[in-house]
Amino acid sequence: MDFNFDFEGNLAEDADLRFTQSGRSVCRLRVAHNRRRRDNNGEWQNQPAMWVDVTVWGELAERCAGLKKGDTVYVFGRDDLDAWPFVRQEDETPDARLQCTAANIALSMRFKAAQFVQPDTNSWAAAEAHTPEMAPTF
Repeated sequence: MDFNFDFEGNLAEDADLRFTQSGRSVCRLRVAHNRRRRDNNGEWQNQPAMWVDVTVWGELAERCAGLKKGDTVYVFGRDDLDAWPFVRQEDETPDARLQCTAANIALSMRFKAAQFVQPDTNSWAAAEAHTPEMAPTF
């Protein structure tokens, strides 16, 4: 049986690209999925945002490094969805934070145009920027 967790949301902060000690690239994205529904009267009602921590690995992680706060992305999640329950301090209501690993990430063009910029993989600067010794590690 196949399980898909796909959703659209806005980045809450710039993408965070790092490298493991073995040199594998990993990018962390914090995505807010805004839930907006019509009530019985046909009026739009905003629901609390669903926050998802997205982990991206390998070459895809390096491509996601240029994503910025406010970008609308579409996340194609793998079948490793996790929920981390907690209690809100302000009102002591239960809540949860979701975490998934992305199989793919796409920029959404529903609200604004997007422009793809091919990274210059032949330049010395690009090669040095991707050297694990010069990047933060976990």
